[in-house]
Amino acid sequence: MYTYGQQVWGSVDINRRITITASNNTFTFNVDDSSYTIIIPDGTYTTTRQRHESELVQAISKAGAAQNIPVKFILGGMHYDEKYNVLILEHTDTSNEHVIDQFAGNAIDTLFGQVKFNLPPRD
Repeated sequence: MYTYGQQVWGSVDINRRITITASNNTFTFNVDDSSYTIIIPDGTYTTTRQRHESELVQAISKAGAAQNIPVKFILGGMHYDEKYNVLILEHTDTSNEHVIDQFAGNAIDTLFGQVKFNLPPRD
């Protein structure tokens, strides 16, 4: 059984090749009133829905781990009229609710968009 921490799901489909440059490489957000900024290395990243893999999420995860940010970055799958993939931030604490908000930066439209879901911890 897997226990989930507080999760915030983005709305932008990242299931494609995404090129990151200085014009779209900064992603900022707050966790419990602490501000974090991730700088994504320049490059072209591929996400593959069929294999549920994302080079972009891996790059974001590596940058977040270097700062000891208390969230994991996960590739999430959505299915409305079409299937697509989004970025999920999940708090590492699986017992308590946390506030993950204030999403901004020049990469917001490229990799996150708006909050689609904000889910409390669950089993």
